[in-house]
Amino acid sequence: MTRARWIPILILALLVVLPDALHACPVCFDANDENRRAFFVTAAFMSALPFGLMGSIGWWIRKRARQLDEEMGPVEDDGRPEA
Repeated sequence: MTRARWIPILILALLVVLPDALHACPVCFDANDENRRAFFVTAAFMSALPFGLMGSIGWWIRKRARQLDEEMGPVEDDGRPEA
């Protein structure tokens, strides 16, 4: 057999012999339910944080734009067409 054929066979053999290497991380498969819950809550918080930050920035920009519009007052039309 060529070397290229041995590589997938060797990888498959290692995965069969060492199934613990397939786990993503030890926390996901922890026997302690409290640790798993803490990991899940932390992961959810970190996933939602960017959306919350971007939403807050968008809300602030909209609020500031409305404040500036109120300060400027109505815009008068001088009757000339826009160029």
